[in-house]
Order: sequence, then structure tokens, then C-alpha cells
Amino acid sequence: MEAIIINLDNSSYNIKYRVHVQDYGWMDWVTNGQVAGTTGQSKRVEAIQIIVEKKETHNFSIISTNSNDNLNINSDLNNFNLSETSNIKDDTNSNINNFSKDENSDLNNKSYKGIDVSKHQGTIDWKKVKNAGINFAMIRGGYRGYTEGHINEDIRFKENVKNAYANGIKIGVYFYSSAINEIEAIDEANYILNLINKYDIKSYITYPIAIDIEDFEDTRNYNLSIQERTSIVKSFCDTIKNNGFKPMIYSYTYFLETKLDMDKLAQYDTWIADYYGNTWYKRKYTIWQYSDKGNIDGIVGDVDLNYSYNNY
Repeated sequence: MEAIIINLDNSSYNIKYRVHVQDYGWMDWVTNGQVAGTTGQSKRVEAIQIIVEKKETHNFSIISTNSNDNLNINSDLNNFNLSETSNIKDDTNSNINNFSKDENSDLNNKSYKGIDVSKHQGTIDWKKVKNAGINFAMIRGGYRGYTEGHINEDIRFKENVKNAYANGIKIGVYFYSSAINEIEAIDEANYILNLINKYDIKSYITYPIAIDIEDFEDTRNYNLSIQERTSIVKSFCDTIKNNGFKPMIYSYTYFLETKLDMDKLAQYDTWIADYYGNTWYKRKYTIWQYSDKGNIDGIVGDVDLNYSYNNY
């Protein structure tokens, strides 16, 4: 079973529920009649949490979205519990307090609102973005093609950096990597450094320069080992650091937890992508990308939203 729908047969009851999905962790809370879980990804539901506001004996059904599975369960809500989920840790309260505290961290644990952008956001009205309360932007400088391996500049990099800076928004940079060895990782870092020199924008950048490392089944770096990926990240970050900038690692929680040896990368700041309302990443991080469906004045369409816990 990879997803469920719970329908109460009386609208006087309020219910919310969420599922723990294989490899992904706890998903967002949903309400009566909504789908919780995934579809078409072959990720099983490992646990369910259900909250009913009014405790009375009442019937409900759990319906699987898997093929022809249909589970009908009648339960007394006063006695209902999911004891089989007791080994799954609820990280609801571990979210924004789990940030890196170094000498630059705000003493009041303040968070700063940010976005990350690339050519996909089109022409941005940065004055409106600033007026919308955005403090910082992580701007894509370039990317390596995930199948052919060519390095490309983001066509809006210069425009975005200069206009964001002109409107008082702090700036960081990221590079989407599909490097398959240390040499390619160093080339990617040097590519970003050369762009910064070319456009004379070194003084504009106070936030980190991040390597965006992910993998998907059709990418050239998909079959790398943990050791190989870790060496790639370290080579990129060391090159950035040796040239006077703050390096950073960006990825989604599952990748950071399972595809990298983060013990060997602990010296670098981490930027996590985790959209489930609360992060379940166990290590320190300084930026949290909490949504990819943001709506910000000055940007047409969706944009990624972030909190930074370090005022770089």
C-alpha cells in the first residue's frame, strides 16, 4: 500500500492524518477525503498517524490507492491507536530549532526569508520581491547537463545578481552538479568563480556558494558510490573555500542521509530541501528550503521558499 484516503461518514467529526512513506519519512498532514502518500512511485506506507478532534465511537474507512486493494476498518475511536507505528519517530518538534550555531548566527535565533531562483522564473521584478519581505536569494549561476555533462551558464545569472543586489537583497549562488569525479567537481567550482570574476560581483555575494547535488535514475551520476559522491562534494567545497567564499551543500533530506558521508562533510554548511512541514534531518543545517510552491510578488509562477538561520 503506497497511499490512503480516510473518509469519515459524519461531517461533524474533524480528522487529519499523515503517513510515513518509505525513503521519504513523514508526509504532510491531510484532512478528510484527501490522499496521503504517493502514487506510482512504489514507496510503501510504513505507518499512519490519525488525529480526530471529537472522541466518540464512529466508523471510518481506510481506502488504499494501490491497484484493487480496499481496506474497510471499523474502529472505536476512543480506543484507536496505531501501536505498530511506535518505532517510527515523530520529528514534528525538531524543525526550525535544529540549525547550525556558529560565530555568525543571530543570537536571537532569528530566521530570514529567502528564495532560490534560476532562468525558470523568467524576468523577476526584484523591487517587488524585496517589498514582499524577502531578505536573501540563492541564485543559480550554472549547471552541468545531467546526461551529456556539458557545463552551462544560467542565462539570467548576471541579471538576477545585479538586480537583486540593487534592491538590497543578500545574495548567494548555487551550481547544479552532475559531476562524476573530483576533477569535474573542481571544474564546476572554478566555472562559478570565473563567472563571478567576469561580472565583477564578488562584493555582492555574502551568502554561500552551494553545490546542488541530487540524483535520478536517468542522470549520469546516478550509480556513484557514497564515497565518490562525498569526494565530489568535498572537492567542490574546498575549491570554493580556498577562493575566499563560504561553501555549502544543497540536497533533499533523504539524499543527505543516505547518499553522502556527512561525517566527512561536517565542516560545510548545509541547505536542506524538505517540504513535509517539519524536517526530519538529524544534523545541523543553516538554510531550509521548505516549499517549491511559493507565491511571491514580482515572480510569475511558483518559486522555492527558504528560511536561513544565519544572517550571512
